Amino acid sequence: MAPILFHGHVIWLTEEQGGRTTDQAPPGPDYRVTGYVPPHTVENGLASFWIRDFEPGKWASPATAFWAIADNEGPLEVRPGSVVVVTEGPRVVAYFHVDEVERDPAGDQPG
Repeated sequence: MAPILFHGHVIWLTEEQGGRTTDQAPPGPDYRVTGYVPPHTVENGLASFWIRDFEPGKWASPATAFWAIADNEGPLEVRPGSVVVVTEGPRVVAYFHVDEVERDPAGDQPG
């Protein structure tokens, strides 16, 4: 089954903001992390989340994302306007703001 893609933008948090402990945003263009959709939390809503097509090294950029294993339903359902809290382990490192949701007709999930 093809992943359901989320188009939007990612905003990475700096170390001073409690985010990434390096001095730059991820090098990209594909980044496998975890995330959850509020009101759920890292304790009860965490799932594998893949962010791709973002601008490497930029603190904010357009991006595409999808749930790597889970379906877009229940506590992980995102819609336009949703925000996915992006984590590295329990640490919040970014926010992915969803503008559009679409099924990838080619099933193009990076290997």
